[in-house]
Amino acid sequence: MKFKYIAIDSHNKKQEGYVQADNREKAVKMLKETELKIISLKLEKPNFFKEKVFGGLKRVSAKDFVIFSRQLSILVDANVPLLQALRTLRLQVGSEFLALKIQQVIADIEGGSSLGEAFEKHPEVFSRFYVNMVKAGEMSGSLQKSLNDLADNIEKNYDLSKNLKSAMYYPGFILSAMIIVGFSMMAFVMPKLLAILSESNVVLPLQTRLLIWLSDFCAAYWWGIIIVVVGIITILVYYIRTEDGRRDYDSFILKIPIFNNILRDIYIARFSGNLTSLLQSGLTINVALIITSDIIGNEVYREALMETVGEIKKGEKIGEVFDRYDIFPPLVIQMIQVGEITGRIDHSLSKITEFYTKEADNLVKNFSTLIEPIIMVILAIGVGILVSAVLLPIYQVATSMS
Repeated sequence: MKFKYIAIDSHNKKQEGYVQADNREKAVKMLKETELKIISLKLEKPNFFKEKVFGGLKRVSAKDFVIFSRQLSILVDANVPLLQALRTLRLQVGSEFLALKIQQVIADIEGGSSLGEAFEKHPEVFSRFYVNMVKAGEMSGSLQKSLNDLADNIEKNYDLSKNLKSAMYYPGFILSAMIIVGFSMMAFVMPKLLAILSESNVVLPLQTRLLIWLSDFCAAYWWGIIIVVVGIITILVYYIRTEDGRRDYDSFILKIPIFNNILRDIYIARFSGNLTSLLQSGLTINVALIITSDIIGNEVYREALMETVGEIKKGEKIGEVFDRYDIFPPLVIQMIQVGEITGRIDHSLSKITEFYTKEADNLVKNFSTLIEPIIMVILAIGVGILVSAVLLPIYQVATSMS
């Protein structure tokens, strides 16, 4: 059951939120454990449409998870008891789904589970990387350090993901807008504008005749074009969600000019950063590589890391295996080989993370500068075609009439 509460905290500040509990009494108890003075507590009636339609889409946003991880590390580092820290965060998180999962984690811990074991029961929220880092901290008696390292690592991954989305969204939005505007003009505006040219006795240039044919086709079958485009997009999305489709997509985006450098730097920084954290937590190189392969976010890199694990078991070194793949730059291979020779591979990986994170940031910041000339050229070509196909014939018609 979900209850909506209004309460006052220890600093006399008003707080509002939701709490999950089996009944009203347990909800009151949960709130009092966090030192909140309850003003009102009402049972939230379930919304059938919201639960049934959007219930399957429940997930925790990256931003909410970053905030939760950072706040948990701060509270534990401040020597706040673990259960009290979790109860406090349960009432503060912005995601109702995450709040529910935290409540279930609290119940598991109260039942005798460790924090890592409680997290492990919810893989849809807490990844293998997250769980293993927490477990390593509990086993070594340095849970505070592990949570701090986790928060730092998750924030870095979040920043890298934002950079990746920034690199994709800008050109995607521009190209989508150009296609939609262009199609709308061809289907609804150009036929009226070109009608006078079609009825004239002037010999029209080839580009004008092609433009008239295209506009007439779009005007007559615009609904069919939309259906075909939506169908193609649906098929592509479905295919990308398959194993082969995901690999083909990930391989394709690594070959797109300009994008490939940004994506490579982001994936290398994510790989080295996560692997560094896992190695420093005490995991073996094979286990650390397997976990890193799950969270790197690209099938091409994932397969390379999994094949590396198999080769390491045969006695080969990481640098030697990476040298067979063109997805790992020479700098990465040399740094890893130096780390293997000196026995400080985690130090080499941290330097790789630092370098490629900065490179990715710089490339994304300069991306708009790189892409704007290309967009301007495309717009100029489009405007040039329209001018030559529409305005020049209109001028000829006006001249012949005079």
